[in-house]
Amino acid sequence: MIDGIRYTWQLLACASLFAVAGILVIPRVWIGVDLVHYLVTLASVTLINLVAWLVMVRGIRRSNREGMFVLLAGIGLKFLLYLLYILVFWMVTKILTKPFILTFFALYLGFTILLAIHLVKVLNNK
Repeated sequence: MIDGIRYTWQLLACASLFAVAGILVIPRVWIGVDLVHYLVTLASVTLINLVAWLVMVRGIRRSNREGMFVLLAGIGLKFLLYLLYILVFWMVTKILTKPFILTFFALYLGFTILLAIHLVKVLNNK
């Protein structure tokens, strides 16, 4: 329970840090990404990681065989939600430029590292 609260708190702190950095950097240095698109992407990545965390923690709390299946399902769900986000974003904005893709993958990498660190901690404690 405490791990879930700690992860949620750190996820929101990391998202806030990325948001402040984006708000400060994007208007001053033109990198080819609109600030609104960046913030929508940041919110989506944060929500997807929170959903993936909730699914994966349920898998860790179950028995070994069922838990591993749910843990892998959480990873697959995370992947599918990211694909769905990219598809919907492209259909709505028709903008998938190289700077946007690089920004998306930078956010993806940052939040995936945070998720992996917390999963390793929870699995070591179990």
